Amino acid sequence: MIAIEILLAASLAAALALGLVLLAPDVGALRSALLLGAKDSRRLERVRVDLAQAELADIPAVLWVTVRVGTALVVGLVALALFHLVVLAAVAFLAVYHLGGLLLERRRRSAEERRQRALLDALAYGASVMSRAGSATQMIESLAVSGPLHARRLFDEILAYRDSADVEGSLLAAVERTRQRLADPLFDDVALALNLHWRKGGRLVPALEALNQEWEETLKLQREARALRAGVAASVILLTLLPFIFLLLLQLLAPSLLAPLRTPGGEALFAVAVGWMVLGYRVLQRMSEAPREDRLQLAEGVA
Repeated sequence: MIAIEILLAASLAAALALGLVLLAPDVGALRSALLLGAKDSRRLERVRVDLAQAELADIPAVLWVTVRVGTALVVGLVALALFHLVVLAAVAFLAVYHLGGLLLERRRRSAEERRQRALLDALAYGASVMSRAGSATQMIESLAVSGPLHARRLFDEILAYRDSADVEGSLLAAVERTRQRLADPLFDDVALALNLHWRKGGRLVPALEALNQEWEETLKLQREARALRAGVAASVILLTLLPFIFLLLLQLLAPSLLAPLRTPGGEALFAVAVGWMVLGYRVLQRMSEAPREDRLQLAEGVA
């Protein structure tokens, strides 16, 4: 009996350790949310950026993490009440918490791709306006009125922020405010080009054309890479959902088959199996994880 208890404790410890490996990217944000240390946490700032890029900037990062944890906790308690397996309840908590992150990431990438496609069309349109002896201010006004449809709202927002007392200075401040709200790498480049043009007199048309060409190639490579990762990404989602579907069917059709798992030895073996499943899932997730474009570290304010 003592040997079984030792095996159970070791197995649960191993499962917990592997679970922490799965949660590693979110532990910092989760801790900051629980301790209300949002301003001092880089990980919580990463959550804020993800929400902004997913066009969910109105949702506070602390609220998002809290709801994510609360939902996962409720599902974990339901799993515990239904199956009476502590390990399965822990896995249900981890799975639901992690699926929340996957859903946010999927929305973020979809919104980012749509926004960057519109911005590239706007760059091409803006360069054509500037090449006809127009100013950067006229370019932004033209983009807000008759630019590409999906980019008009963005440039109309910039014009709404400006102060009529100082057109160029207020537009620069408005661009910076929009840059912080969007947290988009492509718009960071656009903001830098406008900043250099207004402050240093840099030539804007060649900069816009170079940005358009570079980001067109980047988006093309991202589409090709996404197609190659699609199979692995689907496997990751299936690995998360199928074990729970299988156990739920067993509970509904033949509950007696789960009885051995409720013994100390069965719980220990189940913990080991779950731990290895989590480790394999983490490896597959790393394989299917798409790289992120780094943002420019510009000043947070405009002098």
